[in-house]
Amino acid sequence: MSEQCQCERVQDSLMPQPCTILAIEKHTELEWNFRISTDLPARFGQFVEVSLPRVGEAPISVSDCGPGWMDLLIRNVGKVTSALFQLDVGDAVWIRGCYGNGYPMERFYGRPLLVVAGGTGVAPVKGLLRHFNEHPGLVSQLDMILGYKNRQSVLYREEMANWSNVDHLILTLDEGEADERFQIGRVTDVLATLPLSDIEQMQAIVVGPPIMIQFTVRMLLERGIASAQIWVDYERRMACATGKCGHCRIGKVYVCVDGPVFNYADARHLID
Repeated sequence: MSEQCQCERVQDSLMPQPCTILAIEKHTELEWNFRISTDLPARFGQFVEVSLPRVGEAPISVSDCGPGWMDLLIRNVGKVTSALFQLDVGDAVWIRGCYGNGYPMERFYGRPLLVVAGGTGVAPVKGLLRHFNEHPGLVSQLDMILGYKNRQSVLYREEMANWSNVDHLILTLDEGEADERFQIGRVTDVLATLPLSDIEQMQAIVVGPPIMIQFTVRMLLERGIASAQIWVDYERRMACATGKCGHCRIGKVYVCVDGPVFNYADARHLID
């Protein structure tokens, strides 16, 4: 690649592009999914910077993507996201990216895959889960444990109810009452008794709050899954997406550049 082409590529990735909102789906009072029109080449696990003129910008995980569209699950927790919640279908948002390392899909092919996600941590893996549900031959087994605070905070409720190629899909609630669909307890409670097969080949993904990641990874290690078989998603205080502001720095690692997806064999050395 010529020096000019390299410069153009860098400039393109830093330049926000206007994108039209195609659809808005309200999952909870605070979490809405925005489907936008874009041809950005996203990979599962990456993120983009979403901005509005005279308001600001915020890093948002790519929850799903396809030809000509991208899904962003946005939680209304600040100035930028609050402004986004005032928009409607047909309005424009500005996107730059995509940034960071995504999931190494080739490492999952032909092997059992276990995904443990909590709360809004389900969003970064939703597209990956849909992909493997629609193409069941790509992994030898697909197990999911998804944890939420309560019934009102459940994401992708209707879509996941129609997934038929998942070996185990277990939904847990921190509070409420159990029924045929939901169990009460933490994701680690379920993980402790979940039958695991072909542990030497299994790949595991863990996404969620830091404390949930910590205890889930600890249990995976206790159950015989090696650290190199575990992938974690650290979205620690990311801001600029280029490693310049230093907000997401842990030692010599910049989460926005070197992550947000890390192999735990490397991530276990990161001390915040």
